[in-house]
Amino acid sequence: MFVRQSGLTGAIQVPHGPPRPAGFVVFGAALAVASLAGPARGQTPPSTSPSPSGSASPAGPPGGYPPSMPPSYPPPAPSPGYPPNGAQQGQPPPPQQPNYGQPAGFGGYTEPPLPPPPRRSELSWSIRFQMLDLLFGRATGEVEYAFAGPFSVVLMPEYVFANPGQDRAYGVTASGGGLAGELGFWVEGRPLRGYFLKAHAGYRSIKFKSSVDEVSVPATQIGAMFGSQSIYGGWFTLSGGFGVVYDFQSQDRAFAAIHPTGGPVRYTIGASGLFGNGFDLLSQLAIGGSF
Repeated sequence: MFVRQSGLTGAIQVPHGPPRPAGFVVFGAALAVASLAGPARGQTPPSTSPSPSGSASPAGPPGGYPPSMPPSYPPPAPSPGYPPNGAQQGQPPPPQQPNYGQPAGFGGYTEPPLPPPPRRSELSWSIRFQMLDLLFGRATGEVEYAFAGPFSVVLMPEYVFANPGQDRAYGVTASGGGLAGELGFWVEGRPLRGYFLKAHAGYRSIKFKSSVDEVSVPATQIGAMFGSQSIYGGWFTLSGGFGVVYDFQSQDRAFAAIHPTGGPVRYTIGASGLFGNGFDLLSQLAIGGSF
């Protein structure tokens, strides 16, 4: 295959087909190279079509992030259809109406506090009877009054109908009476309830008699006691405690009696106290009512 160029016309002749001008061939080759080079570099021609009315083309850097606005950029206008904020226009905000019927903390409404519970009525008086003293031949009553706060005062009259020192075999009997008082402090702060400390002071006189003689045995006692008192059913009272007392008139006393065989004998009443030294136990086990 060969190509022949004519010197007169500048046309290129090939074995097959009509001759074409050389300038037409060069222009077509340049246009093809230009069209292939543009898409290879990833360039796209800018769009010349106008944007639709009412919408603005988004502006910003590639990647979809919004551009940073300068400090002097004006704030966006409020959306149409919503009432303007009164605080932004310099007007005071409208007062809020309380929202009743909702739990506290919702809608700006708080329920009022509950009223305080009614104060419990304290006891003022207590009347009791000593059960334990019956074992020692004494009938003792107690009248107690709470006069101020946790303090109370007790008055205890007693009647003595027997005594361990008597002996009917010798014809010796005992009887007498006494009066004692106590000042109580209620540890838990409520009078006539709970634990207490009481100071005790009392006087007792017992007369021992035989068929031929008699003698009076006085006792002046001072001591203290610790115990507790419980209330059941609002009024029934159970009180108990233990303590110690000292008798300032503790001593042996003797008088004449008749021996069971018929002869006279000297009968001795021993000094008070567990060991005859004046110190004795003070006990309480009483029942009664309080109001």
